[in-house]
Amino acid sequence: MNWLARIDSITNEHIDAARQTQDRVEQVQREADRAIQQIGERVAAMGFGPETPGERAAREAREEQDRLMREYRLRQEAAAAERPREGYVQPTDWTDLDEARSQGYGRDSWLV
Repeated sequence: MNWLARIDSITNEHIDAARQTQDRVEQVQREADRAIQQIGERVAAMGFGPETPGERAAREAREEQDRLMREYRLRQEAAAAERPREGYVQPTDWTDLDEARSQGYGRDSWLV
């Protein structure tokens, strides 16, 4: 068997396959470009063109209102975090430490 001829044959097969792959990639790219162009034409035909100045102003107003509402919510959350919490403990949150305090044991007690 002539190994050099076999290697040349395999190399040529790979080069041909690479060319076919490259051709197919280019074909798919052209089809994708055509499809994108058609979609753009359909969108333009439906009236969805560039944003008009009125639409831009409305969008900016909505974004500004959303920003102000986020800031307001953050300020309220910060204010709520600064307020002291009520001193009530729900029965489900009751611990041995709470029980000891309710029985009159202070901070110096070993139960606390």
